[in-house]
Amino acid sequence: MSINWKVCWEPAHPFRPESDQPNKNIRHKTFQPSYVQEKPQMCLILSWHYGRQWLEERQAYENAIKEKTRVSKNFIPPDFSKWLEKRKPNKTRRERAKSCSCCLI
Repeated sequence: MSINWKVCWEPAHPFRPESDQPNKNIRHKTFQPSYVQEKPQMCLILSWHYGRQWLEERQAYENAIKEKTRVSKNFIPPDFSKWLEKRKPNKTRRERAKSCSCCLI
């Protein structure tokens, strides 16, 4: 009896319903520039018109995403500098060796 693995295995899918998924993570909607729907023109490609248009549309898209995902005023951003200061040694190895009373002879 042989097992046909192609029939048994299929890729994993998200557990959330499709209607609920876009509301959970806005960034999963891919950015599509407007010129994708039209046939490309060589003169516009050579003049970098599509590149400039892509940059402008992407900036507008990112601003729209930032507006939708704006952080609430009650959110406190993490500050790792205080955490790092606590774990930083007060003296270096040489400073500790110089201040050691047994080595002052």
